[in-house]
Amino acid sequence: MNNNDKFWELVTAKIHNQATKKELAELDMLLENKQNKTDYRKIERLKTDLNKVEILSHVSRSHSWKKISNELRDKKIQLCYSILKYAAIVIFAFFLGSLFTNQFNNQDKFSGYAEVRVPLGQMSEMTLSDGTEVWLNSGTTLRYNTDFGKKERNVSLKGEAFFDVSKTGTPFIVKFKNREVKVLGTRFNVIAYDDENSSQVTLVEGQVIVNNKLGKRITELKPSEQITIDELSNKSIITKVNTDFYMSWIDGKMVFNEEKLSTISKKLERWYNVKIKFEKGIIGDLNFSGTILKNKPLDQIVSVFEILMPIKIKYTHVPEGKDIVLISKK
Repeated sequence: MNNNDKFWELVTAKIHNQATKKELAELDMLLENKQNKTDYRKIERLKTDLNKVEILSHVSRSHSWKKISNELRDKKIQLCYSILKYAAIVIFAFFLGSLFTNQFNNQDKFSGYAEVRVPLGQMSEMTLSDGTEVWLNSGTTLRYNTDFGKKERNVSLKGEAFFDVSKTGTPFIVKFKNREVKVLGTRFNVIAYDDENSSQVTLVEGQVIVNNKLGKRITELKPSEQITIDELSNKSIITKVNTDFYMSWIDGKMVFNEEKLSTISKKLERWYNVKIKFEKGIIGDLNFSGTILKNKPLDQIVSVFEILMPIKIKYTHVPEGKDIVLISKK
């Protein structure tokens, strides 16, 4: 076993609290290497996030090493972090068919998969093994097979993601809400949150085909076109849009153009992890245009809305739950 393999085995043992004193001493020696030390710090951050979100049980040292090392490292599924620009993401890698069956619908016949979850209030960027870049917005989950790119390039999305797809001879398919987007190489944005009654696909460049769950074509989009699908009526509308509004979030901005306050509140809820309520009336129908920087605290955003709109906002801290923002008319 070479030093690199030994390093990953020792790290796996340590994060599962199964390392002996001798192994810990050996790991300390390997951590004198600068690259090993950098990799270990990343693993520690991931472990911290995993503990906050979900505990992975029944993962043995040998199984972790054989499966995670062989499936993820050898297949070169790359996860690229921009630490200064994006918050950390949480990664789950499952390889047992029984565990997969318990977690997800049986219609997805994956022998193993990797799942990336971005918590509320965070966003992240990753690069898949085929070179496709993906930006994941707050509260988003992306899942893909561990042999991604070998025979097919399929991913499943819940939330919002911007894709810059690397062009190969294999179609790239994004599955969402019983539908799919099929492309070869292009740039587009998909919004498909479970708690919203509509989904959107916005094309920046290239071409995309939108299909239903049976693979039957719904439409083919051209650049600057957007399809909005009503999940209740199953009806869809295609419009021409300024794609800058649907790309701005990857640069840490939320840009609105005459958008309803009720729609804006949904995005603010995800980003600031709060619950926004409206006093009785038509306050949610008020329109707002402007740019919000995601790195600004909520109290500053609230002050801007109160200045520019005929509303007042009351903020209530909830110690063991989501804080509540009540919006009422002035």
